[in-house]
Amino acid sequence: MNETTGRTMNDGVGNHDGTASASVLFNQAGRNGTRAYAFNGTDSIVRVPHAADLNPGTGDFSFGAAVNFTELPPPSNWDVIRKGVDGNAGGYYKLEVFLGVSGGARARCFFRDGDGTQISVVRGTGLSDGQWHLLTCSRTGGNVSIKVDSGTSSNPVTGLGSIANTAELTVGAQLPGGDFFKGRIDDAQVST
Repeated sequence: MNETTGRTMNDGVGNHDGTASASVLFNQAGRNGTRAYAFNGTDSIVRVPHAADLNPGTGDFSFGAAVNFTELPPPSNWDVIRKGVDGNAGGYYKLEVFLGVSGGARARCFFRDGDGTQISVVRGTGLSDGQWHLLTCSRTGGNVSIKVDSGTSSNPVTGLGSIANTAELTVGAQLPGGDFFKGRIDDAQVST
């Protein structure tokens, strides 16, 4: 996410370039001196075409991004990165920030398989502090986990099957539109 101009998010590892909507601002101050993208909370989104290797199936995988924001999410949530939505055949996975019951911004990883079995894991409080927070979701062996900066929370996986859909991967919102993130995102990644 170090591009300074244009509409293309170049994948620095694989071959999964994305297209940013016109409202995504490139060349913003990023994590660790790099560049990031700014999302406006209204209609900003990056869309990455479906590719089979973005589907973890039943294997281990991780996904995440660094976020920096100062406003609290609305009562629903803001999507950071996701592949698929409710109703997609094959399930979906997502990382979101949401307003916790204590009134602070928290992070949640959500996994749903093709049979409808779902599990989530939550971590963090007060994430809307204008600092960079590295959020990573993982499914490894018999656990799903979320790492927020240096702290990790995990849940055992019971019956979570294959996650494999034909949906686009999105950064900053969901398709067809909604849960728009407001703030900066850097270092978005998926590793299957």
